[in-house]
Amino acid sequence: MDHAPMNDLFISYAHLDDQSLEEDQKGWISKFHRVLEVKISQLMGEQPTIWRDLKLGGNDVFDDKIVQEFKQARVMISVLSPRYVKSEWCRKELNEYYDSANHGEGVKVGDKSRIIKVIKTPFDSGEAMQMLPKLFEGLLGFEFYETDPDSGRIIEFDEAFGAKAKQNYYSRIYDLASEVADLLKILRSGGKLSPAFQEPEATIYLATCTSDLQPVREKLSREFKERGYKVLPDQVLPSEFGEVKEMVSNHLRDCDYAIHIVGKRYGLIPEDAQHSLAEIQNELSASEKAKRPSLSRFVWMERGLMSEDMRQQQFIQNLQEKAEILAGAELIEDSLDVFRDCVIQTIKERKQNEVSSPDSQQISKANNSVYLIYDPIDEESVCELEDFLFDEGLEVMIPTLEGDEALVKNAHIEKMIHCDGVLVFYGQSDRSWVDMKLMNLMKAPGYGRTEPFKATAVYLAPPFEKRKGRYRTHQAVVIKQEGEKIDPSSLASFIAALKN
Repeated sequence: MDHAPMNDLFISYAHLDDQSLEEDQKGWISKFHRVLEVKISQLMGEQPTIWRDLKLGGNDVFDDKIVQEFKQARVMISVLSPRYVKSEWCRKELNEYYDSANHGEGVKVGDKSRIIKVIKTPFDSGEAMQMLPKLFEGLLGFEFYETDPDSGRIIEFDEAFGAKAKQNYYSRIYDLASEVADLLKILRSGGKLSPAFQEPEATIYLATCTSDLQPVREKLSREFKERGYKVLPDQVLPSEFGEVKEMVSNHLRDCDYAIHIVGKRYGLIPEDAQHSLAEIQNELSASEKAKRPSLSRFVWMERGLMSEDMRQQQFIQNLQEKAEILAGAELIEDSLDVFRDCVIQTIKERKQNEVSSPDSQQISKANNSVYLIYDPIDEESVCELEDFLFDEGLEVMIPTLEGDEALVKNAHIEKMIHCDGVLVFYGQSDRSWVDMKLMNLMKAPGYGRTEPFKATAVYLAPPFEKRKGRYRTHQAVVIKQEGEKIDPSSLASFIAALKN
């Protein structure tokens, strides 16, 4: 007996969810089917075979004649909604496919599920999980809606609800299509992972976040995956603290980078915990960093971020002011694009360093080097000091002052990582600039520096005023220039420490 060819994709949905708001419009499911098919075709270079029951009778009625159709599909998409959860037929479709896959090739291929959860409209998850397969509890899924932060109203992703909802709809469809296309490539090859799946260029722990930042997290996740990076967690975090700690810690051990995004909301507190999920993930990430310095940590928030929730405001301030909370992470308070570019540049440079030859690494360490940090306003004033250090046999690194913000920042980080010592030039700049640079040096281990600086100093140069003349810090040696010219003896100990 001949078997019908396998479908690539089966869409399971409730008939009610395909009813259009306007008579002349296509239903949500019909449009979803068409757009998804186009996107997958563009990504794979060929048209997938997608099947769904058109439910022409207008009811979700069980029909044995079509059971074999969806059982033969490589991938199943369940479009969840309140009606879907209440529909006996929809639940039967899902459970039949789950059981069939479980007894056949398996529900999961590698770390990917053959059942994909799409949430069109929110529903009572407690009630639903009693009727849906256990697998669904751990799936992140693709949410096609958002909650308005001011009114609390649910806004579905549909062009009928405005330009922003339409844009979000197509962004989410693209994410879904990418996931399906990757999965189909594996399944069509007999379940064998290609090298791209086996060895991602980087594995990133992208911490889960509050609902207001979910679009930000999804944007970062999408762009990282497009570059071949693996993104964790790839499942919903548990609700109990002990289970959260175990899962997050296990993920972090597999990661090269940990990224935390911070917003205005405090977020959920797991059972038996005292802090939010965001704080817990940061604490676990910091703990992993202490055990494994090679883990690079990044924290992003908007510049000037404030929260009305005192718990979140305290968390924000702790990240900004307490080194033990930031714990070796690079805190970037800038646009999301600058943050993303900084992370990607760091990954690229680490990759380049890993493949560079030992000989080239030895050459870079052949000369004792000093990173002479100065404000652009002092570019002329610092020349004499730069020449003096060079004449003393030191390799002098100076700040990169031209280029876009991400380039300047990444160059600064690389010089902090590779120099032997640092000399901060305090001329016409103000004290807050100097303090900020010293705080940057404290974060150097978080950027990948593995050894302490041989010497760290602040060089006080004219012009002087009363407060500047009294400048002191426990973070560095203070060298004060007396008179108009450099006194070599004042720098002798600093230079000797670098050459030791």
